[in-house]
Amino acid sequence: MRLKVLACKVLTRELGFLSASCPNYLDITWLRQGYHDEPDRLRSILQECIDKIDSGDDPFSCGEHVGDFDAIVLGYGLCSNGICGVSSKRYPIVVPRAHDCVTLFLGSKERYREIFDKTGGGVFWYTPGWIENSLVPSEETYRKKLAAYTQKYGEENAEYLMEMEQKWMEDYSAVAYVEMPGIHYPDYRGYSRECAKFLGWDHREFSGDDTLLHDLIAGNWDEERFLIIPPGKTCEQSFKNGIIKVAD
Repeated sequence: MRLKVLACKVLTRELGFLSASCPNYLDITWLRQGYHDEPDRLRSILQECIDKIDSGDDPFSCGEHVGDFDAIVLGYGLCSNGICGVSSKRYPIVVPRAHDCVTLFLGSKERYREIFDKTGGGVFWYTPGWIENSLVPSEETYRKKLAAYTQKYGEENAEYLMEMEQKWMEDYSAVAYVEMPGIHYPDYRGYSRECAKFLGWDHREFSGDDTLLHDLIAGNWDEERFLIIPPGKTCEQSFKNGIIKVAD
């Protein structure tokens, strides 16, 4: 198959590793991490990309087969409903049944739920892609933000802004590092331990499972783990175990 993949940059290493042995032709466009914080913007950007793919005017594709795909694959979970509402006039869109990318790193929504129930939540997940493409909670992040605020607002105001900004962290108590199979460099486990120590949080490690990502690009799309959105249709959140469904 020829697949057009739109994926968040936090998956760069994992999808890059898996794509090397994938039997399908993959045309991958990476989108900046962080759009899940602005779901309306994520939806808009995805739709813009899909419209260009539909028209054959995708600036990120190359070769004589531009606009000639069997499906569009999204390397995203539900992501704060950011994928809800997107639609292709020309191609089916394939989406993994996942609330967010953590499910993609752990291999299934069932394993994610199992770990969530055991830990009781309050876990901030660290992976190479998250560390490289976002400002994960760390001493480095704290000092960068403090310096920027100090320069802009003065020392006293900067300290107050940092205190207010970090109130969301009160709901967290642990750093969880995911070690993905086959990806041993760079090894960010030590970095995640340092972050946990600085934050005063527990440190936990979990073995990653790339089965869901592998099957996403390999075309192994069973209904239990993937949603296939027909051309002209879109998806919406499902409050059942399937997470997402084709919208009526």
